[in-house]
Amino acid sequence: MEENKDPHSQSEKKELNVDQSPDEKYYSLDKSIGSLSAEMKEVKKNLQKCKRENTTLKVLFYTGLLVLLVGFLYSNSVLQRAHMRSLEKNIISLEERLSQEINQIKVSLELNIQEEKKEVKLIDGANIFTVLKRMDYAISQLRPKKEQTTALLNQVRLNTDEFTRLLKKNKGPKVQVKHLKNEG
Repeated sequence: MEENKDPHSQSEKKELNVDQSPDEKYYSLDKSIGSLSAEMKEVKKNLQKCKRENTTLKVLFYTGLLVLLVGFLYSNSVLQRAHMRSLEKNIISLEERLSQEINQIKVSLELNIQEEKKEVKLIDGANIFTVLKRMDYAISQLRPKKEQTTALLNQVRLNTDEFTRLLKKNKGPKVQVKHLKNEG
């Protein structure tokens, strides 16, 4: 390699080779071939060393890439499971809260219905439907002079009809009303 770098040394060797005897030329060529052979062996060792290093680097690179991929997939899986558990806990919590609120509303509604039942004053042991029919009949007998009063009476009749339908739909109250004294 050094010979290729310095062109003057090659020309000097050529000149020397011309003046030398065949044995000296043979010896000189043998020496050059030996040094070239040693350099070739050195280059071959370096190439093999580079190949081994490249192979080692490739193995390390692909191993690292594989480890990163497996780590990513594992962490993604763990995060998904944690997220699913969190969602399940939130859903259960919401269901419990909704159930509690529904129960509270149900209890409140039942209390309101009981209070309203206590306030209803019915006549002659009749059931609610009979009372509503009597009220409707009594209202229909009225002949108000003002349109506003007529509109209010019609609204009462509509509300009474709707209330009757709702009670019939819900099988109505089964309690007979006892006679109450007039308080007014």
